[in-house]
Amino acid sequence: MNSAPEREFIRFNKILGKEASIGPIPANQLVPWIAIAMVCYTITNGFLSLGIQWFFATTFWLILSWWILNGNKPYKFIDQFKRPPGKDWCNGNKIYISPLPQERPRWIRQRYSDSVVRVRLKPKVVPNQYQGKSIFMPFQNDVNLCCIAEIKKDNREVSAFLLEQGKDQYQVVFMFKLEGLHDVLTRNEVSGFADQVTEGFKGIPAKERMTFCLGCYSEDLERQQQLEDLADDCQLAPIAVLLRNEQKRVRELTVKGTRQVWQQYIFCTWTASNTAESAHSDWWSKIESKLKFGILAAIAGNTKVYQEQFFQKLFVKAFQEGFIPWELLLTTKMGLNVTPCTKTEAWQWLWNRFNSATAPAIPQVITLEENSDDGYKLYETKTTEKHSVTVLIEGHNGESACPEHRESRDTVFIRGRGVNKQCGVVVMEEPPTGWISAREQLRWVWKCMSAGFIRDTEAWVEISLANNFLIQDNLARQAKQTKAAKTRAFTKGAGRDVGAEIKQEESFDAQRRLYEGMKALHCAPVFLVFRETQEELNVACNAFANNFDTAKLIRERNIAWELWLQTLPITTKRMLHSTDVLSSERRLTPDTQTIAGFLPLTLPKAIDRRGVEFVSDRGGKPIYIDLFDGGAKRLLVTGTSGSGKSVMVWRFALEAVANNIPVVGMDISSGGNSSFKTAVQLLGDRGAYFDISRGSSNLMEPPDLRRFKKEEQQRRMESWKESILKALLAIAMGKVNSPHLAQRVEAILRLTLDVFLREPDIIDRYNRAFEQGWKSQEWQQIPILADFTRYCTRERLNLRSFEDLDRQAINQINSQISALLVSRLGRAIGRPSTFSPEPVVKFFALSGLTSEQDAYLMAISAHAACIRNALSHPQSLFIGDELSVLLKKPGFAQMIGETCATGRKDGIAVCLIGQDPDSFYDCAAGPQIMQNLNYRLTGCITSAAALSFQKLLGYDPAIISQNATESFLPRRSDLFSYWLIEKDGRFWKTRFYPGEMMLAAVANNQDEQMARNRVMVKYPDTVLGKLQGLAEFTQAYIPALKEGTGLKQIGISAIKGSAIPTVTQASECGSALIDVAMLSDSDRPLAA
Repeated sequence: MNSAPEREFIRFNKILGKEASIGPIPANQLVPWIAIAMVCYTITNGFLSLGIQWFFATTFWLILSWWILNGNKPYKFIDQFKRPPGKDWCNGNKIYISPLPQERPRWIRQRYSDSVVRVRLKPKVVPNQYQGKSIFMPFQNDVNLCCIAEIKKDNREVSAFLLEQGKDQYQVVFMFKLEGLHDVLTRNEVSGFADQVTEGFKGIPAKERMTFCLGCYSEDLERQQQLEDLADDCQLAPIAVLLRNEQKRVRELTVKGTRQVWQQYIFCTWTASNTAESAHSDWWSKIESKLKFGILAAIAGNTKVYQEQFFQKLFVKAFQEGFIPWELLLTTKMGLNVTPCTKTEAWQWLWNRFNSATAPAIPQVITLEENSDDGYKLYETKTTEKHSVTVLIEGHNGESACPEHRESRDTVFIRGRGVNKQCGVVVMEEPPTGWISAREQLRWVWKCMSAGFIRDTEAWVEISLANNFLIQDNLARQAKQTKAAKTRAFTKGAGRDVGAEIKQEESFDAQRRLYEGMKALHCAPVFLVFRETQEELNVACNAFANNFDTAKLIRERNIAWELWLQTLPITTKRMLHSTDVLSSERRLTPDTQTIAGFLPLTLPKAIDRRGVEFVSDRGGKPIYIDLFDGGAKRLLVTGTSGSGKSVMVWRFALEAVANNIPVVGMDISSGGNSSFKTAVQLLGDRGAYFDISRGSSNLMEPPDLRRFKKEEQQRRMESWKESILKALLAIAMGKVNSPHLAQRVEAILRLTLDVFLREPDIIDRYNRAFEQGWKSQEWQQIPILADFTRYCTRERLNLRSFEDLDRQAINQINSQISALLVSRLGRAIGRPSTFSPEPVVKFFALSGLTSEQDAYLMAISAHAACIRNALSHPQSLFIGDELSVLLKKPGFAQMIGETCATGRKDGIAVCLIGQDPDSFYDCAAGPQIMQNLNYRLTGCITSAAALSFQKLLGYDPAIISQNATESFLPRRSDLFSYWLIEKDGRFWKTRFYPGEMMLAAVANNQDEQMARNRVMVKYPDTVLGKLQGLAEFTQAYIPALKEGTGLKQIGISAIKGSAIPTVTQASECGSALIDVAMLSDSDRPLAA
């Protein structure tokens, strides 16, 4: 497996779990046949005295009939006679009786004393409308939960379900939250995990079991709350409307099953006897403990004390012999990432099996706490006298949460997760033939469950150790039988018995594996499918059962209620296991090498806890990217034109603004038609889109640092000085290529900048400009580039040792800056800024520049303005759109590289956009940029770009090549785009579903812009007017986009004078009411 995990076929040996026949009698028919023979003999000869002929005839007829009726699977026939408990389940209103005598109320102690109490509730008999009586069975009788147990030992807090088993035994069920294996693994990871799982399962404790649970649910409560909080806290009405429109989009995806929440858990048991020893300990330990806790306690008459000692010992043993070994097995041997669930998490999960929303306080918790003096303190925390199961199923608001079977044999009706749903049970009847590789084996269950039509489904797989002695004995007998069959075939001249030879090979292969150290296991795969109606459930179960390749899955039609109960971790029953002697074994019997194929281990890993939401292509799991979680991060977005880059990047800007983080960006669009222009203008005065060639951005304007402490002011000022130094150096050197001169020019500029910023007059002018604010007379007197040149002299700089190179450097600086100031570009960067520093979103457009050098210098100025605005805030987001041309200039590339490398300490998150990685990788600051990226998002790209990813970034061709195919193009009909996310060498194939209004705001091709302008031209140029216009455009644009009908008719009626939508009509498109109070009077339309 290690040498070629991608190619080795892993075959499931189906003979491993089969029982050898006894002569001509199948092994599973022996007991029924003996029972039939005994009954026939008793009747025919014992009672009727009919003779031996009647005995043989009757026995033969009944045995043959039995064999025909049940075939090779007797349980199918026997289960037809099992009936659901009573007319239905009901709430028995069970009262909690503490296992600790000292915690019991007086009336309970008077009745039961200090003895162990196991209460079984009586059925409820209710008259029905047919003059008869209906019997309802208390649901509490079918589960074994006693309470929640908590163990505080060795600086650990461990929680578990404490179950009552039998008359005087207990079982402890530990619950672990599993972070599964990622669905895209490297070759070494596949080999390593496959070996670890194989070795780990050899260490399962005998007679204990571990159960894996993987569930997907169409729910969005957490995401809706996140968006709700962002919208409520946001001070910008347009942003709030877009967020609420996204809420509508999330709800639609959830209802369709496109977006699903996935959960993974592992439940591990530890069973104790009535002496608090492991149920599997040696006989002498059991006798010794029985004497101590039973006979001696009765003689001393102090049962209460011994009961407390019993539970202390029980919990200590459960921790030492149960939890610790299980945790080591899962983490160390199997290499899984598991986290023990707290008591609150365990109770909340159990509550959601029957209810919705937040669980109430835990009814009862028994806690064992280790004291500092090596002693133990055992106590109970109780919030109600009702039993935990009673609290779970009593419901609220007059509606019961008790599950129902309604006398149905194939459906269970539950109310888990707040929705009345019907549950169907699907069982794996036969295993698959095998798996083509270890990779396929590890992700097989995920591959089958993540199909697009599967939703609201759970996989429950229970694993326990099989009896290897019986397995080996069966294999040996089967090998002998097949050998005898081969001999008979040869003796009779029938040639080779191919079937017998195949069985013999399988038997030998199974024996070889067992002798090599493999162990046989029992595996019970059960799947629960939830739907709202019976028709939907039937279709879903049939589709689900046919989605598991060569494995055979069937829907349980006889005892669905019983199998559903067996999946609950609060029952001691084993899944697919019956103690009926007439039934046969339903569980599969893999070995430790093939067990990985049945485990729901694989699930795409999460990236961040919140942020911009993507949805995994398979399974629809939400994947979040947060550029500010744990510090400012860097993001590279690549994709061809039309791949959806602008729409997706604007969502990051939206997330930042909603969290009160300003956004600054550079856009090199031609003609001023930017992807972000309409979206920015939607914000009114709080958003600004500046064309620097038509205004001015003062290169020497520092960031406003008045909100920071002195130390932080100094640090951020140094960051700004470094960015300005790069810009001044680019201006001074122009196209001159002289390393010695450039080095001296940089030194002179650094010294000049220091002298300039220390000058009292300069400081005073800066302070007065910021105090009086933008558009004031003082703002027009703010220091500019011309003021800077006056300090670049030998006298001002106090240069004592003045060389020719110094003179050349000063002349180069002054001449270049002076020439620049009389040009169009000089007027753009050498005058006081003509835009407000207040907007939360600022984009600087670089358009209309024909000179390559002017474009380069303008880009440097725009970048300096971006950094200036970013440094004025604790956190900010910098967006650089289509910078590939400018990155060829070393000076500009170094500025971008330094922003990526050092911007984190200034709280500057970076988002760079391009069409391929070449321009970023090959630029002068390529290593600085590429090595400091946290995320790479790749949309639809060209074949040449795919080769660049393979060559430059080492991407696997099998992963990146799909980005260059038509299948990766955005789906207009479903309004989503494909994105390959890469972080720390891991990959996620995802979809991005934008909100409809956001998509309409950022749509940027010529037809889309013309259609949007035709609609919005009739609305007032206010925030509310723009929202109304965008809402109307969205209503017309989205259907046209989905149906592909074109955009030429959009807005034609608007130009002819159709009525303006009301505020409510406009806001309904966003699934939110626009709070007009949030808008200033100047923003309100005249009609209002």
